[in-house]
Amino acid sequence: MLRTIRALLASGILLSLPLPATAADKEEMVDNPMYTAWANFKPGATATVSEHTTYSGDTNPVPDKKVVTYRLLSVSPDKVVVSAVVVEQEALGTVESAPTKHTYPAKLKKSYLAVAAPELQAKKGEETITWKGKEVPCKTLSGSYKKEGEEVEFRAWLSDSVPGGFVKRTRTLKQKDDTITTTATLQSYSAGK
Repeated sequence: MLRTIRALLASGILLSLPLPATAADKEEMVDNPMYTAWANFKPGATATVSEHTTYSGDTNPVPDKKVVTYRLLSVSPDKVVVSAVVVEQEALGTVESAPTKHTYPAKLKKSYLAVAAPELQAKKGEETITWKGKEVPCKTLSGSYKKEGEEVEFRAWLSDSVPGGFVKRTRTLKQKDDTITTTATLQSYSAGK
């Protein structure tokens, strides 16, 4: 009986000790681009984006359109919290989703970012585009990648003056005989109060 108690105590002590750091724990932390895109704005800042998707060979008379409104809820040194409301087109009208809450930490493990956002490994550039009659200087990301039998081509126009950073994006996904193209464009934004 005494051996059993000693064994249980030793197990409990071992389990309560901190584990040695692994290579994954020591991995380099990098800035989260979603945090960076929102962190310089005040709560209440918004960005509304219109998204239109087309499918090759699609004969559906209802367009695949949605409007997403993002609103910055809070900002702190370690995270930002953003809500999103999606309004989608359907056959006889529209449907509005309940707000979803997105929390973006300030830092991420470098390997997480590489998997979650392969577009960030793109060709970078600069271009001025016209948005609602105004010239907007943008950083650009463009390129392509293959993943699990699919090929993705993309281009994005980003601006630090827009909450969330997003001005325009095109993305074409090719899989077998299908091609899916999504174009998203900034409709409006406000910097918050």
